[in-house]
This record gives sequence, C-alpha cells and structure tokens, in this order.
Amino acid sequence: MRFFIDTSAFYALEDADDRNYEEAHAIQERFRLERPMLFTTHHVLDESITLIGSRLQPRQAVRFAQQLLSSRAIRLIRTDEATEMAALQVYERFDDPRMSFTDCLSFTVMRALGITTAFAFDRDFERAGFKLLRGENR
Repeated sequence: MRFFIDTSAFYALEDADDRNYEEAHAIQERFRLERPMLFTTHHVLDESITLIGSRLQPRQAVRFAQQLLSSRAIRLIRTDEATEMAALQVYERFDDPRMSFTDCLSFTVMRALGITTAFAFDRDFERAGFKLLRGENR
C-alpha cells in the first residue's frame, strides 16, 4: 500500500486540540503496524512547518521537521521543474482561490507515483479524484 501525507494530517498529529487529532493518531498507529509506503513533498514539509510554527510553537515545528527529515518511514519527494509546471496547469484548471498550489503539486506527484489515497483531512484531495484515508471510527 502507498499513501501520500498532506499538511492537514501532519498538523492534526501535532495539535491535540485539532478536531482530527484522535483519527490522525489512529491512522498513524495503523501505519506503525502495517508499514505502508508513505510519501510527501518538500512543499508539504514547508507548509507544515509554517502552519505548526504559526498556530502552535516554532519549537514544535522544528521538532516536527527534524523527525520528518530523519524518518525512514516517509519518503520526502523533491519536485522538479517539469512537475511544478504540470502542477501549475492543475492549479489553472481548478481556477479556485481556495485551492493551494501546494495541493496541486501533491496531486501531480500522487498521479506520477500511482498513489490513489491520501492521509489528509483536506477535501480538495477528493475534489481532485483521490480517496482520503479514514480511521476505524468512520
């Protein structure tokens, strides 16, 4: 199994007050047991550090980043110019000011890697044709 991890999932894992905190941790525990192939991008890392640092604490964002950067469980993808140009086309097609370019990059990477399911709490992944991974309680 292969899954893509989005900022919304990383944030839910970090913020005990987030409405998705419990579900995120249940999914994380499944990952520990099942050991699927996990992917994210440097753009998601950047977005996650910024979000965690601004809503919680910069120190917590640094700890999160250090753990992700040293993780053997998650493959961190660096996008190239061709991928970024393809993502711009996706962004243009959506033509929605609420859609982030980072999400469009994620969609492009997922398609390139043949990943159909995201560990995300962002419905834009469903709008783009992907499945969202859900915990046992859904």
